Amino acid sequence: MKNSNRQIDDFYPTPPEATKALLDRQEFERDIWEPACGNGAISNVLAQRGHNVISTDLNDFGFGKTNIDFLMEQKALASNVITNPPFKLANEFVHKCIELKIDKFAFLLRLAFLEGQSRKSEIYDVFPPSHILVFSKRLTMWRGDEEKPEKSTGTTAYAWFIWSKIMNEGMLLHRHTRVGWI
Repeated sequence: MKNSNRQIDDFYPTPPEATKALLDRQEFERDIWEPACGNGAISNVLAQRGHNVISTDLNDFGFGKTNIDFLMEQKALASNVITNPPFKLANEFVHKCIELKIDKFAFLLRLAFLEGQSRKSEIYDVFPPSHILVFSKRLTMWRGDEEKPEKSTGTTAYAWFIWSKIMNEGMLLHRHTRVGWI
């Protein structure tokens, strides 16, 4: 049964403090691709911090290059990805970054992304995140089509899930995920 309270395209703009917290704890060299840029919430913070950002989205939320389906891309537009992907497609976004050989990617996801037997066997056992940065204070995120929906606090447990290809001759050098708190 579908949750009719969810925004149809899973568009939940990222609060600026979430992206700032990531950048305060992780370094990203070279260009950054934001493939689910929405209204530019993440891209704007990245640009303010001096990064060259390539902003794309499947949908038109008034920002970036639209009608670009990240999951159908055959070539990486940058060596790094930072995004708040549609949660229903988060697994596919991880697999696409691995397929495109993205050097480093960070996804803002609900903490519930840690759960799941298939996610464990298909993602965590094969290519575990290098870091998970958990927000100790829950983030407030509203649906992109409503400012403050009725009967919702918008407050949920989130974390940045970060994958970094620390490779040496084709071998992944890290096998353990470091967990930290923001």
